[in-house]
Amino acid sequence: MNDWYFDRYGQTAFLLVEGDRFVSRNGRNLGWLQQEKQVYTLTGQPIGYLEKGVLRDRSGGIVGFARSATAYLPSIPGMSGAPSAPSIPGRPPKPGFAGSVSDPGNGGWSSKSVRDFFGTDI
Repeated sequence: MNDWYFDRYGQTAFLLVEGDRFVSRNGRNLGWLQQEKQVYTLTGQPIGYLEKGVLRDRSGGIVGFARSATAYLPSIPGMSGAPSAPSIPGRPPKPGFAGSVSDPGNGGWSSKSVRDFFGTDI
């Protein structure tokens, strides 16, 4: 199942596809999920942590959340409706994953946009 994630403004931002790959709402591969919690760029650099439907950057700031999130959120914006799924791109080759990110704890909203977080055009 593919789960939509929303940004701090309640806008759909990206999907978690096949349980291990992040895809933008425009159908671009963004990054990887490893060990169910570690978030990496497409090139294998650790950038964040996913737990209970809440995606955090390395300092604990919230980048996005699923509608079904059960982890702490400082506020819940009004959420847009989930659009139809984009054309899902093929799986890129998995890189070697360098390092890891430990649970950064609860924070407020990240100052990073989804685009800045993943370091790629969405």
